[in-house]
Amino acid sequence: MRWPWQRATDTTGCPRPCQLPSAEEGVPFEATFTLVWRPALRGRVNLAEQVRSDIRAAAAEVTAELRPDDLLGAEDTLNAVLGAPHGRRTPHYRLLSAKFALRLSPTAQETLATRRADTERIRRLEFLKTALYDHPNLVVLDRLERTSALPDDAQVAGLQRLSRAMRSCDAWWYPLLEQWEAVGAGFKDLETQHAAMQVLLRKSVEALMAATAPPDRAVPDGRAG
Repeated sequence: MRWPWQRATDTTGCPRPCQLPSAEEGVPFEATFTLVWRPALRGRVNLAEQVRSDIRAAAAEVTAELRPDDLLGAEDTLNAVLGAPHGRRTPHYRLLSAKFALRLSPTAQETLATRRADTERIRRLEFLKTALYDHPNLVVLDRLERTSALPDDAQVAGLQRLSRAMRSCDAWWYPLLEQWEAVGAGFKDLETQHAAMQVLLRKSVEALMAATAPPDRAVPDGRAG
């Protein structure tokens, strides 16, 4: 309803898409909008341009917090905040409604896709780094799962050797290295750390030889095994 003393409403569009910032630096939204507004009784020159400028500034504050990955969600949020601006009034006009449409330019889409691919690659490399040090068998299983063809005899033999090596590392070398690091951490002096680690390694080798030597073979300390 318009009172007799009120001026008629005006509709202002967006001549060309304008860029609005997003929460992803370097990946702006492209926005178009349609505004319905009513000028005050005492108008001013270029009022339509002021309305467009004001709404672009208000929209930029909203979109700067929105992720460009969810384009429809960002558009819905923007329209919910600015779409029905009850009481949005200035000395020169009153904004009655605003309708926004958001999109990403081809360049922004390419930039976003590249960054997401890089993020996924980093996450994958971090997983592989952890798996290589803590669970190397997962790397082997992942490689087998990604290979569609059955491995040949040479590959099977290589995987068997790798499996035996990993089992040996889990049973012997990995605990030894943990203890080696723990012993060295108990000394502040670098030379003492090195000497303590050498003693641990020598005693470990002697214990291993004693455990695996035939009954009639003597171990390094001269006692029978």
